[in-house]
Amino acid sequence: MSGKTTDGLDLSEQVKAIQAELLGLTETIRSFTSQKAEAGADAFRDAAHAASETVRSSAEDARRRGEHLAEDIEGRITANPVPSVLIAAGIGLVIGALIGRR
Repeated sequence: MSGKTTDGLDLSEQVKAIQAELLGLTETIRSFTSQKAEAGADAFRDAAHAASETVRSSAEDARRRGEHLAEDIEGRITANPVPSVLIAAGIGLVIGALIGRR
């Protein structure tokens, strides 16, 4: 009978050891998952920052090109006011004729 008690204690200790290992594995998995989630969040944050910088840079380039175009047009109008007025009037007449036909 003492053999059964010893076997029962051994089994109980083995179950406790397995539980301890499962707890350790659970903590390891939790830690690994947390690290991967943080790494994913960091990568997403970096990608969003890079995209933001690209959009900001593109918007700034477009603004500068628009300003240069406006300055160029203004310079041409100032240099040639009569032809500029005649061209604007002609464009207005064409647009008016197209709208009037509808």
